[in-house]
Amino acid sequence: MTFIRTAFLCLIPFFVFANGGCGSNDSDFKNSLTFGTGLGGNGFDLVSPGTSFSVAAEGTTGAIYFKLESAADMAGRAVRIYINDGTYGTHDYLNLQTYGHILLSSFRITDTGTFTVKGYLVEQVGPDIGKETFVAGSNITMQP
Repeated sequence: MTFIRTAFLCLIPFFVFANGGCGSNDSDFKNSLTFGTGLGGNGFDLVSPGTSFSVAAEGTTGAIYFKLESAADMAGRAVRIYINDGTYGTHDYLNLQTYGHILLSSFRITDTGTFTVKGYLVEQVGPDIGKETFVAGSNITMQP
């Protein structure tokens, strides 16, 4: 009986420690959508981050780079970006990673004005149907 009691008391700290390591540490990530004029050298930072850009400075490409960060694992789901709720454009991006919280890419805006941009994760649930999960949204302003 003493052996069982001793073994049990020795295992309690193990289970407490092991339980603390279970699950994912998603708290390091948050739902956010940020913008910039390019990608930094490490590939995970935006160059000149902000919410106001110049159409003239972006040139004919009108490229705005974005970083969509999800608190939940993206789990390989595609990313869909709506600009002005789709009236200015909808852009889909394949996510080739089976695990991750960040996707960086770009889209074009060549007009001036304020635009609402929303990022969604899209899970394929049928041949032509995708279940959208809202992640984050933000406004950007394009000046002359």
